[in-house]
Amino acid sequence: MKLRQEVDLLRHITISLLLLLIFTGCGNRQDTTGQDSQSQTSQVDNTGHQDWETIVEVLLHPRCLNCHQLELPLINQGSPHVPRVERGPENMGMGTMRCSNCHSDQNNPVTGAPGAPGWAMAPITLNWSRMSSAQICALLTTPQDNGGRSPEQLMLFMSENPLALWGWNPGGKREPVNIPHGKLVEALKGWIAAGTPCPPQAPSS
Repeated sequence: MKLRQEVDLLRHITISLLLLLIFTGCGNRQDTTGQDSQSQTSQVDNTGHQDWETIVEVLLHPRCLNCHQLELPLINQGSPHVPRVERGPENMGMGTMRCSNCHSDQNNPVTGAPGAPGWAMAPITLNWSRMSSAQICALLTTPQDNGGRSPEQLMLFMSENPLALWGWNPGGKREPVNIPHGKLVEALKGWIAAGTPCPPQAPSS
């Protein structure tokens, strides 16, 4: 009788130890899974921020920035447009000073005037002159501020639109965008896949 009691006691102890080991192991696996998930999220976020740095470098290049101004376009490496031209209600100049007076859908080899299909200033809702990287990112990810454009639509424009593509082959002595176009497209895809993360806004003074 005493031997049976001892056997039963040992059985209960063994089962208790096994259950303890099982539950402890499950807890450790859950902790590890949570850590792996956090690590993957952090890695994707970091990659998205790196992709944004590539994108904003292109957006601030003169081939892009010269037309993304408030009222007056710029030329060359950011010099004032001569003669003076103002945006106008259609982004194509005002009065007799129209963009089409000098610019067409291709570069003019005689006058040296640049040109591409749709030559005009960027819509005023996409004016990012004097903006920081964080402010530009916030603009491009806020459709109610950028004219209703989603990041996917902006990627499509920068990937395929002839006016955007001109920046990589501007002709003459003009400096092309320094980031390869293919690298920009990959950065756009990665940034969007990462959830379009933006740099932190600088604290207001």
